[in-house]
Amino acid sequence: MSESGDREQYDPWLRLHSELDQWASLPQQASLWWRDDDAVAPGAKLTQLVELTGNTGLLLAVIPAHVQDSLAQMLSQHSHVKIAQHGYAHINHAPRGQGLGAWELGLHRGEESVLSELLTGRERLKELFGTAFLPVIVPPWNRIDAELLAPIVALGYQGVSAFGPRDPSLARENLIIANAHCDPIRWKTGATFAGADKTITQLVEHLAARRCGRVDIDEHTGFCTHHIDLDNDGWSFCAQLASVVESHPAARWMLPDKVFGNFS
Repeated sequence: MSESGDREQYDPWLRLHSELDQWASLPQQASLWWRDDDAVAPGAKLTQLVELTGNTGLLLAVIPAHVQDSLAQMLSQHSHVKIAQHGYAHINHAPRGQGLGAWELGLHRGEESVLSELLTGRERLKELFGTAFLPVIVPPWNRIDAELLAPIVALGYQGVSAFGPRDPSLARENLIIANAHCDPIRWKTGATFAGADKTITQLVEHLAARRCGRVDIDEHTGFCTHHIDLDNDGWSFCAQLASVVESHPAARWMLPDKVFGNFS
């Protein structure tokens, strides 16, 4: 391995710079966007996130059943923050003990119940956030049954954001699927920063897969945080990532309304 290769092996930030450098020969930039989940109320951590993302843009996934009016008041002066619908109440309706994982937007309780709750939640968010609300569903636990995609389009939703490279078989007319591909938190042992090496590996793997044509090159690489659970190391990483992408000539941050089709 070359000396530069050795440095990249031990410095994950050099790996990210190297991947972004390789985009310089392409006709498009390495595009990334930022999503944050589980918002319900103002707080010091949300204020920190809003300030940090001033130049990156932010899609804030809000839980309608628990949202406080004060969140809309806090965000009213921050036009770079757009609101998505994080399910309805972030409650698991899948049978427990069967290895199915947690699902709010599954069919375990019937399509009618799911869609009714979504519509109730959408009206609440539209009332609170007005034009800052985008008709985009971020399913809790990043799971939504494929059978719900056509019905939600019929109800006027225009976007869905889960996790992992989007599946071409899920494409629906008038629906933009734009997922997240990187989560900087390690969850299994209690929410802590997963480390720069693991987090950057997730970013680089999706960027490289796009660049090489292994996944859809037009799906912007999504970075997903949970501001409530970020620790000091996580915040430091987020700040450095924001700066690296913003300053690299072959990379850019995408505003959420651009990711989901230029609507407002």
